[in-house]
Amino acid sequence: MPPLRNQSKAGLNLATAAAQFAVPARVEILLALTDGEKRTAGELAAIAEISPSTASGHLSGLLDSGLLTLERRGQRRFYRLAGPQVKTALDSLRSLAEFGRV
Repeated sequence: MPPLRNQSKAGLNLATAAAQFAVPARVEILLALTDGEKRTAGELAAIAEISPSTASGHLSGLLDSGLLTLERRGQRRFYRLAGPQVKTALDSLRSLAEFGRV
């Protein structure tokens, strides 16, 4: 059995990632990126129907949790899902929500 410290860290990592899915605007941002395209904060704010400053806060949380990556091109910043496992998690949650009518 792994030490309790490792279990606590794993639990904390899971809880941090899961918390990102608890905010509807963040889910909208993540869903907007499931097509594999990169998008700017302004584009994601418009899609999620939130202000650019609100989007900035959500994007920061999603980056910190490891669900998004950031690519800088000159003055522009582009966001994308950190990997296919993020889309898989979204698909699983969507299926669970439909099945359980959460």
